[in-house]
Amino acid sequence: MNEKVLEKELLQIKNAVTMPENLAVELSETALEKGQKKLSRSCRSGRFRRLCAAAAALLCLCAIGTTSFAYNTYQEKQLAVFMDTDLTQSEIDSIGHSISTIPGISACQYISGDEAWAQFKKNYFTDSDDADMAALADAFTENPLADSFNYRVSVRLDADTQAVRQQISALSGVRRITTVREAKAEATRPKTE
Repeated sequence: MNEKVLEKELLQIKNAVTMPENLAVELSETALEKGQKKLSRSCRSGRFRRLCAAAAALLCLCAIGTTSFAYNTYQEKQLAVFMDTDLTQSEIDSIGHSISTIPGISACQYISGDEAWAQFKKNYFTDSDDADMAALADAFTENPLADSFNYRVSVRLDADTQAVRQQISALSGVRRITTVREAKAEATRPKTE
């Protein structure tokens, strides 16, 4: 196996694995420097080449699986807490304070109805070329998401998300709690009338 092919394979593996750039560069340089002599002698063996290919494939599968696991965990650990629409701002602030004191919560951010509408327009009123379709959004004379104010809550990785959800749902004024995964499932579920 010549050095160019080996370097190309190492770069492909490096690009497939998610890690800090400086660590990836250091890893590839170290592998090339220290292992180059040993690899050049051993690469004459077909068995070694197959072993290297299998190791590279396994590394890629692990990287993909780890990324998928991390994304799924992120979806389960991010909650949206919606409150009753007839609450005053001081009651909403009180709920936010109560949520932030629950053990296992790492962040609690208030999203107003106006912020929810702005984010919705940004996400859904653009076409495939990211062109702004402001004319469609301007057709709304009032904010349709005015009552969608909520708290975005991040649950620590070591915390029990279900226990945190139960504690939040016990708070007076909380009407609904959802995860990112549940919200996506609802958005893609066909409406029945």
